[in-house]
Amino acid sequence: MCWLIVKQLEGKTVTCHESFESIDEKNKTIRYKLFGEDISKQFKVFRLIFQAIDKNEHGCTAAIKWTVEYERVSKDVHPPFGYMEYFNKVVEDIDGYLVKEEENANKK
Repeated sequence: MCWLIVKQLEGKTVTCHESFESIDEKNKTIRYKLFGEDISKQFKVFRLIFQAIDKNEHGCTAAIKWTVEYERVSKDVHPPFGYMEYFNKVVEDIDGYLVKEEENANKK
């Protein structure tokens, strides 16, 4: 499965494709690959790895560990700070949504 992503980074519209590389249910890990379009002009390799780490023995609370692997096409390309800011914003939005849903569930 592959899809096209369009996002605003550092005031510019950036496009790339994203696909699942692997899903490891035992280790609760998902690996994504970003490629093509604008991202391939800067990076030979760009991967996102998410791993859920249980915070208690019941598995009902977890932390997410993000790992970003990348290889620049040349030393002239800056590290992907704009992407990191974007990923941070996504995490904040997801966290806000989950906290709100938990608060609503506790009110019932």
